[in-house]
Amino acid sequence: MQPPAGHARLRFDGWIAGVGTASGTRVVVGHWARSPFGPFSDVMLERPDGHRLLLAPTQATADFIAATYTFDSVRATPVRVVRTAESWTIAAGSLDLRLTLGRRSLLGFLLSAVPGPIAARPAWTAVTDPLARLLLNVRTHGSGGGRSEWYGVRDLHPITAAAATYEGRDLGPLAPVEPPVRFGFGSTPRTPSVVRVTTTVEVGGGGAAPRTPPSAHSADRAAGEAPRADTRSRQRRRRSRLLAQGRRRWHVRNDRSRSGAAQTERTRGTDLDLLGIYLNDHLAGATAGVERAHHLVRTARDTAFAEALSPLAAELVHDRTSLLSILRDLGIPVRRYKICAGWTAEKVGRLKSNGRLVRRSPLSTFLELDLLRVAVEGKAAGWQTLRRLTATEQRLDPQLLDDLLERARRQQDIVEEWRTEQAAAVFQKR
Repeated sequence: MQPPAGHARLRFDGWIAGVGTASGTRVVVGHWARSPFGPFSDVMLERPDGHRLLLAPTQATADFIAATYTFDSVRATPVRVVRTAESWTIAAGSLDLRLTLGRRSLLGFLLSAVPGPIAARPAWTAVTDPLARLLLNVRTHGSGGGRSEWYGVRDLHPITAAAATYEGRDLGPLAPVEPPVRFGFGSTPRTPSVVRVTTTVEVGGGGAAPRTPPSAHSADRAAGEAPRADTRSRQRRRRSRLLAQGRRRWHVRNDRSRSGAAQTERTRGTDLDLLGIYLNDHLAGATAGVERAHHLVRTARDTAFAEALSPLAAELVHDRTSLLSILRDLGIPVRRYKICAGWTAEKVGRLKSNGRLVRRSPLSTFLELDLLRVAVEGKAAGWQTLRRLTATEQRLDPQLLDDLLERARRQQDIVEEWRTEQAAAVFQKR
């Protein structure tokens, strides 16, 4: 499915969170790791009285979104989203919102099983549109404002709790997104959810006139005074330049990927080819660490050691999930063979000599704690490396990496405490 001549397709890759509140206010947050405008986040808010507001970080992003969707007010204001595996924290103008996420749903598992390149294709999205209408009461393909749009949904997590204030007022606890929001052709699931999505927007050569004024001041005028002719002309010229820039950036990336040339992709000084090798190696190590921790818990079941180590094993699973999320946010493919190598290496490591032929010895647990310590220290080193890269790579979340690094250091202390105790039990003569 190719765009018509004179049209361009712009791709936005990231996450969308949709929530309702007991006050009747509904909020949709877009958190885009990759887009023609670079990484950014935006907020669409509909009040109980039906007033629709867009909060976008720059005038350029506000103009583009307002030309695709319908709003009563548009404001350019900083939008900050801090995302972890368990929560989102959003600050945008006078809106403060914190979301608590649940485990991936069954539908989320099914969606994540579809290969990313296929899930993002408009042709695939058009096929899944009837299923999305049936299961979620949403549309994944439609058009408006002279543009066509496709939502390639790739994952889904339920939102289990929300705390929100807007203009100093508490919006109340989490509630279904009811009635549906009216920003464009689509909505969000009635059940508050976070979805991983690749959105494709097809725009015409000159772009469509926005259905709301692009500036914060003119958009918020209660009297609704019509813009002057010269103002409208300037806005059209600005939109044309914006769309032309977006198309050029998009085509340059597509041409580079199709050319097959051995070029290294760089984003603000980050060599993603080398970083991909590094992070996939860490993913292999994380896989081995998870397997090792679970093995230790199983072999020491019903002991104080197993009880102390079980929470750490669960944290290692969450840390590995966070690493996978970082890989997705950076657009780095996961190398499955390295995951298999990490899993295999851990199993082979159990065959080491421990002074007994067919059963565990007191030395077994100590040696396995040694290996687990190495895995945790390696993970901490990886988080520290990524934390330094936040200075040049905007898609990396500094707060998330600070939290992961602090947790890794605490895990090191726990492992070392038990390793020291086990050393005394193994090597001291009785």
